[in-house]
Amino acid sequence: MKTVEFCSGNLRDNQVVWEALEKIPEVELIDYGCLGYCGNCYSEAFAIVEGRLINADTSEALIKKITQKLNEDN
Repeated sequence: MKTVEFCSGNLRDNQVVWEALEKIPEVELIDYGCLGYCGNCYSEAFAIVEGRLINADTSEALIKKITQKLNEDN
């Protein structure tokens, strides 16, 4: 099982990312109150994928980057 972690503060604006990733089998989505990336949280969409920060300017771009990272690690 692979993990994708989100900051609750950032996720409010990126619910579409969560909903898209929910459909991928073998991926655990985790929502934390804070991940300590406050600068990123304020300025861009981001998630932690298998321990690595993935960021993007839009939710759609973030979904693409996350799915690419998940597929790389296969």
